[in-house]
Amino acid sequence: MVYVDQFLKAHASRSLSTCVRIFLFTVLLLIGPATGFAQQNLPKKLPAAEKIVDNYLKAIGGKNKISAIRDAKYVWAIQLNGRPEGTAQTLRRTPSSERWELTLSNGSITKSSSPTSAWEIGLDHQLHTLTGPASAAAKLRAVLEASRFVNFKKLNVLARVVSLGDLASEPAYIVEFSTKSGAKLQYYFSVKTSMITKITDDAEKSRTWLEDYRVENGILEPHRLRVNSDSGDLTYVLQSVQYNVSIAEAEFDPPKTLEGLDVAALLREVGKNQDDVEKRVAEYSFVQKETDREISSKGELKKETVKVYEVFPVANREPVLKLISENGVPLSAEKAAREEKRVQDELEKAERDKDKDERDAARKRADQQKKNRAAGRDEDDDPEISQFLRVCEFVSPRRERYQDRDTIVFDFRPRPGFKPANREESLIAKLVGAMWIDPVDKQVIRLEARLAEGFKMGGGLLVSLKPGAAMIMEQTRVTEGVWLPQFAQFNLSVKVLLFGGGDYNKTIEWSDYKHFSGDVNDYKIEAPKKP
Repeated sequence: MVYVDQFLKAHASRSLSTCVRIFLFTVLLLIGPATGFAQQNLPKKLPAAEKIVDNYLKAIGGKNKISAIRDAKYVWAIQLNGRPEGTAQTLRRTPSSERWELTLSNGSITKSSSPTSAWEIGLDHQLHTLTGPASAAAKLRAVLEASRFVNFKKLNVLARVVSLGDLASEPAYIVEFSTKSGAKLQYYFSVKTSMITKITDDAEKSRTWLEDYRVENGILEPHRLRVNSDSGDLTYVLQSVQYNVSIAEAEFDPPKTLEGLDVAALLREVGKNQDDVEKRVAEYSFVQKETDREISSKGELKKETVKVYEVFPVANREPVLKLISENGVPLSAEKAAREEKRVQDELEKAERDKDKDERDAARKRADQQKKNRAAGRDEDDDPEISQFLRVCEFVSPRRERYQDRDTIVFDFRPRPGFKPANREESLIAKLVGAMWIDPVDKQVIRLEARLAEGFKMGGGLLVSLKPGAAMIMEQTRVTEGVWLPQFAQFNLSVKVLLFGGGDYNKTIEWSDYKHFSGDVNDYKIEAPKKP
C-alpha cells in the first residue's frame, strides 16, 4: 500500500476540491493499578475489552434484547444540591445519534450528535457546530450510547483495557474507547456487577457516575446520573424510558436558520471557485508538514513520523517536494545537497516540458467540456460537484461564526431511496458530513466527510473500506485574497485485493505561502526559508 501514501503526498498541495477527489478515489485522566483490595479478590490478568463489554451486555439484559432496541427516549428530573433544578430529555437512535435537551432555571441547553455533525445551543441561544476534539468526542459517545456497545468494533471504535481502578472502594476495569481521529473516552466497568459505573470525557472536561440500576422493560438502566463538569454538578433522576418509539433521523439535525437558500446553486459557484484556486496554487511555494501515525487495533499509538517539505507547485503537473527535516531533525548536509540537486533537476525538466504539459492540460479540459455537453451540463461544470448534488441532500442550512468569519454551514447525507448508477455514486451515497462556506468569497472554509457504511468493490475482492473512513479539510484566505489549503486529515482502513491493505492516519499542514510569477526559475532565487 505504499502507492496510496505516495498518491496522497503527490496531490496534497491541491485545492479542497481535488482533496475530495483524492479521498473518494484513493479508496476505490489515566488511573494506575488499584491498591487496597484483598489480592485474592482481584483477577490475575486483565480481560480483553471485548470480554468486558460482552459481560456488560449479558448483565443489562442480553445482546439479543439490546440489539432489538432501535431507539430510546428518556425523561429525567434534574437536581442541584438535592433541590429541583429542571428537566431533561434524551433521544437515542442507532447506530450513532444522541440528543440531550435540558430545561433549567436559568435557561435551556440542547446538545446533539449524529453521523453528519455534532452541535449545541447553549444558554447564550447561539448555535455552534462543534469541530476538533469536542466534535470527535461527542460523536464517539453517541456511537457508544446509541449502539450500547453492540458490535462496537464494526463501527470502527477501538478499545483497550487501561488498568484496574478503585471506584468508591469497588474495583472497576477502565476501558478506553477511541477512534483513529483522536477521540477518547474512558468507561469504568464494575468487576463485581459488570455495570458501567463512571464515564470520563476529557474533551468536555466532565465525569459522570451511573448509579441505582433498575429494570425497565427487561433492560437494566441507571436511574441516577451524577455529572461533574466545568458548568457545575448536576444529578439526573430517571422518570421514564421508552424503547422503539420511531424517532426520526431529523430529530438530531441542527435547527434550520436560513430559509430559501439554494444550496445547489451555491455549491456550483463554490465548485467553479475551487477550480480557480487549483490554478492559483501553482503560483505559490509553501511549507508542507506531514504527520503519519500508526495506531494499533486497540487504539495505541505505535509509531509517529513527521516530515517537513518545501513544496514548489508547477502548472499542469505534480508539485515538486523537497524534504528539509524528519521528526524535527534537519537533513544532514550530504542528504540536503542530494535533495537540492534532485529538486533542481525536476524543475528544469518541468521547464523543458512546459509546452507539452499545457497542450495535455488543454486537451483534458476540452474532453471534459465535451463530456459535460453530452451529459447536458454546463461546459465548465465540475463533474464531482454535479455527482455530489445528485446523490446528496443538504440539511439545516444555518449561519455561524467560524474562525472569526461569517459562514454558511449545512450537513449533507445521501438522498433517501437514491440508487447509484456507477461506482463513484455508490461511494458518494455512503458519505455524510458537514460543510462550512464563506458566503462572500464562495469558498469552502472547512469540510468534514466520512463513510457511514463500509464500501466494497468487486464484492470486497478488489477494495474493501471500513466504515468511519474520514477526511477533514480546511482552507484559509491569504493576504492577496486567495484561498489556499491550510489543513487536512485522512483516516482510512482499507484492504486492496485479498492481500494488501492497511490503516492510514495522515495529517497535512500548509504554511509560509510565498507568491511567484509562475516561472520555475524563480524557485532558485526566492525559495521559502526553512522553518
